[in-house]
Amino acid sequence: MDKLGQRIKPGYITQHFPIVLKEHGLRRIRYHDLRHSCASLLLANGVSLKEIQEWLGHSHYSTTANIYAHLDFEL
Repeated sequence: MDKLGQRIKPGYITQHFPIVLKEHGLRRIRYHDLRHSCASLLLANGVSLKEIQEWLGHSHYSTTANIYAHLDFEL
């Protein structure tokens, strides 16, 4: 709900995300890219791929392992 008690429309966050990035001088990325970053950061911090799969709600382990969890080659 917003400040006036009205429901927030489903597309509100994805529509306003680029505006927030621009206002703060950040490079443009898709809102969905945050899922990839989250999975990679969780993996880099020792969270198992199985836990990440469950947290992201993927029905298949391979989706998490092959698409979302990118390796950090600096480790």
